[in-house]
Amino acid sequence: MLAAHALAWQIAVAGLPALALARAGAQRVAWVSVPQRAQVPTTSPDDGFAATPVAPQAPTPTPTRPVALARVAPRAPGAGGGVNRRTPPVAMTFPVYPTRPPPAATLRYALVQTGEGASAAGGAELEWRRDAATFSLRLATRVAERPPREWQSSGSFDAAGVAPLRLVEREKGRDRRTVSFDRERGVVRFSGASGAPAVARGAQDRWSWIAQLAAIAEADARGGQRAGHWDLQVAGLRGELERWTFRVLPPGDPPPELRPQGNELSASGDQAPALLHVLRAPSRPYDLRIEAWLSPSLHHLPVGLRMSTPPSAWSLSLWQRAS
Repeated sequence: MLAAHALAWQIAVAGLPALALARAGAQRVAWVSVPQRAQVPTTSPDDGFAATPVAPQAPTPTPTRPVALARVAPRAPGAGGGVNRRTPPVAMTFPVYPTRPPPAATLRYALVQTGEGASAAGGAELEWRRDAATFSLRLATRVAERPPREWQSSGSFDAAGVAPLRLVEREKGRDRRTVSFDRERGVVRFSGASGAPAVARGAQDRWSWIAQLAAIAEADARGGQRAGHWDLQVAGLRGELERWTFRVLPPGDPPPELRPQGNELSASGDQAPALLHVLRAPSRPYDLRIEAWLSPSLHHLPVGLRMSTPPSAWSLSLWQRAS
């Protein structure tokens, strides 16, 4: 009995290190056996699929760096370690035309504006001023009892013709919206929209296109040729930047609003040169449609403008007053 107690005591004493080692080993095995734990089936017991045992394997490292590197675009070294920026394609898609900007002039128009079941009459004045280096184009309108509105474009001239720098829209004498060109960087900025998109040489604002179109048509007439169409890039006051294509229409009689003004407004061969009738057709519904009648005696400034946004009923017409 004493021997049995002694043996039991010896086994118990000898077993303590083994038990401690086993516990330590269990902890060590539990730490390295994460891949095996990953083999526990994740299917629900009710999904109808039986779990298939999978042999243990080392975990696959996540390829974070290769993916990140694959998404990085190649960079070309530029000045000062920067990136060489390429000129956007838009700057290459607009032709540069010969131009002869018209001399200073002031034109007064009768204004007619129509809408849904209503129309209003008023007046407008186009004031074009220029010297050898700069220009200013101002259009002021008055419609019935509404507050007068005004747009003023100012800038300079370059190899592409009229080069506006700033267009301001005013109502009740206060600036509402502006368009600003950075000709050196080749971008335009809008007070009513974010960003600074690239612009082409010869780009115009919402009203300077009148002077640029006159300058192009005048140069064509002086050169004895007449193109079939002209493409202009035009920046609007709401952040739009569009291609306006003006097609030259066949000669014909002017609209009734212009007929009382003299011989030049007739297409007859025995009278003064006919007005040049051009059309900017809309490219989508509610886009701006523009008809312009350009006068050779006014260096191709317009004696008539008709703007609309089909299929809406809105339209705005300007007809030069006879006196």
